[in-house]
Amino acid sequence: MKKIVLLLLVSFLFISCWPTTENGDFIRQEYRPVIISRSTLESSIVFQNAQPIVKSGKIYIKDDLMFINDVNKGFHVYDYADPTKPVRLHFIKAPGATDLAIKGNTVYINQAVDLVTATFNPTTKIFTVTNRNKNVFPQKQAPNGLYGYTKENEIIIDWTLIK
Repeated sequence: MKKIVLLLLVSFLFISCWPTTENGDFIRQEYRPVIISRSTLESSIVFQNAQPIVKSGKIYIKDDLMFINDVNKGFHVYDYADPTKPVRLHFIKAPGATDLAIKGNTVYINQAVDLVTATFNPTTKIFTVTNRNKNVFPQKQAPNGLYGYTKENEIIIDWTLIK
């Protein structure tokens, strides 16, 4: 009997945490995958002029440069020589990207399902993709934990909330 009461209590606690509308109806959030073709993904990394951050993610500092991830969009590059006044320099457009690591002048980018290697020369400001290891990572999950279905050579780079 104690187990049943405990189970009911725990169930009630989980249900009470579920988001609801003002009149008590449960809110079910659904997401739609943003899908691009493999060939589009492979040609999508571009070094661009600086732009505003939309949804900031992880931050990485290397020497006098700071990289801020714009979740699933790419990386903002700042001159961080004076930490009190970072200067926006460039944007590395990389759809589906969520993380990077740097060793020397080599940049490793987690771009959707691929691990991309690039070089960056801070003096000449030249950014070059040098290698792509395909399908290293699983397809992206939706924020609610569900997976999307894709055809061959389709890659999920983000998820959008269906309203």
